[in-house]
Amino acid sequence: MTYDLKNVFYLDTQFDIAAAVAANTETGRTLDVSAYIDPVATNRATGVGLAIYKVHFDYGFSSGNCPMPANETAAARLAMVVGDLGFTSAASAVILDQNSLSADNQNLIGAQDFYPPAYAASSVYEGTVIEPSIEVPYIVVRDTLNLVIGLGSAATANIMNVSVRLECAQVKLSGAVLNQLLRTQTV
Repeated sequence: MTYDLKNVFYLDTQFDIAAAVAANTETGRTLDVSAYIDPVATNRATGVGLAIYKVHFDYGFSSGNCPMPANETAAARLAMVVGDLGFTSAASAVILDQNSLSADNQNLIGAQDFYPPAYAASSVYEGTVIEPSIEVPYIVVRDTLNLVIGLGSAATANIMNVSVRLECAQVKLSGAVLNQLLRTQTV
């Protein structure tokens, strides 16, 4: 499937993090994508996966419409992860295994680090940890995606709205590729 206007569509989700949420807290929300995938290849029909070409993360404040206030202190990692991690359709807190939001997790679709002005480095920085590409998209064959934020060294000073927009397309998969993806996308 080519990356073009005819095939690509957007999916998105978002949630709020309250002020004073403690460091070392992971909060997330599930996004049900079962309508876009069919991991069962029967007879001559091929399976269908969801190709994710790009992941766009955003951090908003004051109901998600304002840029970051100068007093924000919480460093964070925002990530999209495939599989059932125990989050719900409303934002919920779940304790994740170590390195769940790092590049060594094969179920990590994309992630970005965020450092506010009040962080020790005294400069705003958003660094990409990992992301799919137009040439090699991440192919999802499980019905649940998760937008997850892992708060770092300090509590949030403000209400923070985190959101994601995914550039996606449905793709047909051969039986061999589908079986390999089903094996790798387990939690």
